[in-house]
Amino acid sequence: MGGGEYHPFAYDFDSTPMSLDDPSEHWEEKVKVLHIENRNNAIERLKAEYGERRHAQVIQDTKDLGAKAFSIVSYHNLMHEQARRAFVSGLYFPALVAACALGERILNHLILDLRDHYKASPYYRRVYRSESFDDWRFAVRVLEDWGVLLPDVGIAFMELATLRNRSVHFNPATYSTMREDALSALKTLGHIIQVQFGGFGRQPWFIENTPGAQFIKRTYEDVPFVKTYIVPLSGFVGVEYGMDLTERGWRHLDYHDYGPGDVDDSAYARLYRERDHSKVVTREMVERAARAQATAAAEEGAESARPEGVAPQA
Repeated sequence: MGGGEYHPFAYDFDSTPMSLDDPSEHWEEKVKVLHIENRNNAIERLKAEYGERRHAQVIQDTKDLGAKAFSIVSYHNLMHEQARRAFVSGLYFPALVAACALGERILNHLILDLRDHYKASPYYRRVYRSESFDDWRFAVRVLEDWGVLLPDVGIAFMELATLRNRSVHFNPATYSTMREDALSALKTLGHIIQVQFGGFGRQPWFIENTPGAQFIKRTYEDVPFVKTYIVPLSGFVGVEYGMDLTERGWRHLDYHDYGPGDVDDSAYARLYRERDHSKVVTREMVERAARAQATAAAEEGAESARPEGVAPQA
């Protein structure tokens, strides 16, 4: 297929906290009404999930926590969700410890998953036999040397490390700062996930100017982080691809061939922005093509089965 790019489409996020805010005064009336309806639905979902006994605090904790980081689907999603749920449940110390532990787990995964791509690195001999790492400063230094971490991510890891050391090791002050520290840890962890594993955040491996979708730049397809974590979650598609939601999740629908030739990233972005939406592949188009193909195959089979010299019936 000519003119294709990798399109990641498996993401994890939760925008519930955003729906709990009061409607803005400058919004149109119909927008306010819709927002209030969505807020009431969100509140009922929170009541069903966390109960009514401390419901006011559940709402406040959810709002303070903020939206869950928009992230590709990876090993951290479930644990991140569990840490957030612990916080909303009022289990602040478990949430604090979980956020710090997940930060360390992410550092370990990045080194263990990617180290074989960096055998020429002076750090490789110090990490190739190890199965885990608990020195955050060293882990961040290794990943920055490899060019894995995006700007600010290393700093955020060290901020989380400070919270970890202050909280996991004995510190009497933790009793009075559990909620504050848990919230800070979860927000810092969310920032790490949003920047390093997110989409729509100007990550350097995504093509610019493709509203509503992300496509991987050709020059980044073989970058170890992208190749390991993002390409496997992507479909290779042309500009007129469509998406279909099935019982097993989203799937790509696309034309088999876009013809000869190829286009670079900027041309692909332009073609995507200017695409004719009547040509975007839908489930109906796929089913119609399948029926036509089946009919043609049946007719061809009937033709080949007819004895020689026998004319078809009118």
